[in-house]
Amino acid sequence: MPKISVGRDDEDREEHGLKGTGVIGKHLVGEKQEAHKANPIHFDLARPHVMGLFGKRGTGKSYSMGTIAEEIQSSDVSQNLSTIIIDSMGIYWSMTRPNNRAATLLEDWDMKPKGFDAKTYIPEGKVEEFESQEMPYDDTFTLNPADFTSQEWAMAFNIEMNSKQGILLERVISKLKDNTDNYSIDDIIDAIRSFDFPKDTEEGLVNRFMTAQEWGVFGEESSLEKFTQRGELSVVDVSAFGEIASGWSVRSLIVGLLAKRILRKRMTARRIEEIDEMQNIAENEMPITWMMIDEAHEFLPAEGKTPASNPLLRWVKIGREPGVSLVLATQQPAKLHPDALSQCDLVLSHRLTAKQDIDALGEIMQTYMRYDLKHYIDSLPDRTGTGLILDDNSERVYPVQMRPRKSWHAGGTPDAFDE
Repeated sequence: MPKISVGRDDEDREEHGLKGTGVIGKHLVGEKQEAHKANPIHFDLARPHVMGLFGKRGTGKSYSMGTIAEEIQSSDVSQNLSTIIIDSMGIYWSMTRPNNRAATLLEDWDMKPKGFDAKTYIPEGKVEEFESQEMPYDDTFTLNPADFTSQEWAMAFNIEMNSKQGILLERVISKLKDNTDNYSIDDIIDAIRSFDFPKDTEEGLVNRFMTAQEWGVFGEESSLEKFTQRGELSVVDVSAFGEIASGWSVRSLIVGLLAKRILRKRMTARRIEEIDEMQNIAENEMPITWMMIDEAHEFLPAEGKTPASNPLLRWVKIGREPGVSLVLATQQPAKLHPDALSQCDLVLSHRLTAKQDIDALGEIMQTYMRYDLKHYIDSLPDRTGTGLILDDNSERVYPVQMRPRKSWHAGGTPDAFDE
């Protein structure tokens, strides 16, 4: 039976075979309801990738993201990898529990329910809220206000840089950075009031930072390094910010800073690894990092910018060389930045129906595709978990039935039926 491996070039197939891959599903042969499962589809985990994971609500997008994370953790190269899930909906904490409700289905795939060692991190200021609602978590994290530029604060607060508040913000952050490497929100507020700006401009900016203080995410240091431990699966739960008006701004600050930190560390590590390779030392200096982002269009939008936009675009454009992988999951690929779409070397698309989303994917269609995207989508059977894999590495399109999750998926649709 021929082996199917997506995301892997011929050289790696020849040298490594299926080492460093994971089974995410099976190839579908035939069309619509006549389609049947055939060969397993192996997904390359050892090399950096930019992957688009798309699908309208309820088609299995978030479920599939968990499947990929499971395969990374089960891989024979897992100790050279670290995985970070940016969890906007608070659903991935359940990966520690085995998926016993799918035991029979898993048996058909020669698999068993299994919980994974996923560590859920929450903002330090949200501990009381999580504990009062008995929501599970493992550890906390904080961000240092001094790690952000004036432009990033402006995007988070939706302030124009050439406005009075923007000019004041630029001067305040510039002054603080000239004097110290470490400062708090209180220090920023004090600095704002030390300038001779109109009272309403000063107090308007002060109010924004006082609101930021209530986000519960700022501390004396940015404790994000814990997310890149070798072999670890980190779930960064940012769902608590969904209840506030500036929720996506806070999430974008977190993702932007995390992306900057990881890329910087991997670029330094890669230089050391190159030297080690010359001396026949095999282990990587820092694990190759996979970051998976749900609702990705909110962090990297097609129109406008967030504090995460530039850092994520750097991952998209130069991440292959230092060794960072990005999975961008969204229901609305048309709202995702076009540079991110065009740089995806792998696309897993569950069913899409909105014309603008199909058209957005159509714009990055490759010459190796015999038909347009709508033809492939219409040929899929109407079953949960079916989709298309577009693989630039092998220049192939594969209809796929994603495998069932081994771990519990907390993102299922609730119902009002009595059991």
